[in-house]
Amino acid sequence: MCACRRRGPKADLARFVAVPAGDRARLVRDDASRLPGRGAYVCRTVECFEGAVERRAFARATRAQGGLIIDAVLADTVRQGTGERV
Repeated sequence: MCACRRRGPKADLARFVAVPAGDRARLVRDDASRLPGRGAYVCRTVECFEGAVERRAFARATRAQGGLIIDAVLADTVRQGTGERV
């Protein structure tokens, strides 16, 4: 299920994972679905990504302790639609 609450196959969703970065966690995109940890899945649209950021859905879904860092580079990549996959 996506952060926008729509259901769909995992292949149609983008997976993001929180990886340790000091005392906080950093959100990274996991196109290969191979990184360890809880994944957060969102539709491959800018609206879903931005909605998940605003609602703090990534932090809840990944159970990130101490906060979650969302790089400007990651957000810009999603917003610009760089690459075929979000």
